[in-house]
Amino acid sequence: MKILCSVLLFVLCASATTIERDTLPNGLIVLTVEAHKLPMVVMRASIHAGSVFDPQGKEGLANVVSQMLLRGTTHRTTDEIVETVESVGGTLSSFADEDYAGLTGRVLSKDLYLLIDLVSDCVQHPRFDSVELTRLRREIVSGIKALADDPFAVSEREFRQLIFHDHPLGHFPEGFDSSVAQINVTDVQKFYDSFYAPNNGFLVFVGDFCRDSLIDILSETLSSWERRVVHAPDIPDPTARSTTVGKIIPMEISQAYILLGHLGPKYGADDWQETRVMNYVLGGAASTSRIFEHVREKKGLAYIAYSYFRRYKTGGYFMAEVQTKNEMANEVVQIVLDEMRRTQDTIGVEELQRAKKFYTGYFPLTHDSYGEMADVVFHIEIQHLGLDYLSRYEQLIESIRLGDLKGAAQKYLHPDRFYLLIVGDVKPDDIDIEEIEWLE
Repeated sequence: MKILCSVLLFVLCASATTIERDTLPNGLIVLTVEAHKLPMVVMRASIHAGSVFDPQGKEGLANVVSQMLLRGTTHRTTDEIVETVESVGGTLSSFADEDYAGLTGRVLSKDLYLLIDLVSDCVQHPRFDSVELTRLRREIVSGIKALADDPFAVSEREFRQLIFHDHPLGHFPEGFDSSVAQINVTDVQKFYDSFYAPNNGFLVFVGDFCRDSLIDILSETLSSWERRVVHAPDIPDPTARSTTVGKIIPMEISQAYILLGHLGPKYGADDWQETRVMNYVLGGAASTSRIFEHVREKKGLAYIAYSYFRRYKTGGYFMAEVQTKNEMANEVVQIVLDEMRRTQDTIGVEELQRAKKFYTGYFPLTHDSYGEMADVVFHIEIQHLGLDYLSRYEQLIESIRLGDLKGAAQKYLHPDRFYLLIVGDVKPDDIDIEEIEWLE
């Protein structure tokens, strides 16, 4: 009974959460969630300047620019930025994903103005020092090269390139060691000038503060950051091939890393909730999904076996991933394809109810900290889910029917045309798939 009451309290608290949205005179959007359980504040400053806008040959530029924001301003050195944050026990770091880049910070409520002043300086007055850039390039390149012998990292990188080929989503935000090494100060400054405008981003604040006072402080501190026209290039949706394509990355290891998938829905798909519930049945559940049960429980072929959809503003993809012995690679591939086809044909009532129960129970636990709530608000904004999304979520899940899942499976699963990437000691002749085009 005590556990049940705690869960109900979580749900009630989540549904009562209020997200406010304001716009400053310079066009900067501010999303706030007041929460007074702890005397702290989490902030996220996001600019629509992700790696999808990296110029060809300079992959990794968006990530470099975001990290350079903390490598010195016209008013503070790198050390001064670090010391300012550490002096109050706070944190401040940069991030860059496919769509957005920026800064995240956390401080006690009494130090909120200090954080705002620091972030304002970093986003408005970065110095882009050549010495700091050289040092940062070296760090990033070293990190990329360190993963060259990691089969998991290699498989993820190669699959991304295989499925998106020449599309900007074909590389991770970190870029390649060769492309990062070519980035210079002029590239960094040009990218910053092109995207870092107040009307091209938004702020998220979650924690112990007064919204009205916060808006006043932001309006004053950021008043000199002028809006301007942002000429972001038009990124087309990726194009799917009509055939099955495979690639093997030879590596002398005992396990084969198998990734099988294809293009999928991007942000904004009307049937996304149905699709994620469908995938929970197929391969999203940790121990009860069809792929996991068939590959591990029935056959004992692998410990890791799952599937997921990953989405961005300009595209997305579906991927099933299994690690198994090299000699079992073909059998595992056939099982994954069989389960994709079976999911297109039928899903049971018990499977649907189990998936609904998971999502309605799990969702409140994804934002029970200020940092997690900031992430949720971030996604609500970039996906245009609506400020009342938290209160509508349970109803969205409960309204899903079996026919919805079947429709999503038939629309977004393609066992007849897919991309197959294998890292391991496997040969093309070991994989029994008709009409597959193996790439070198």
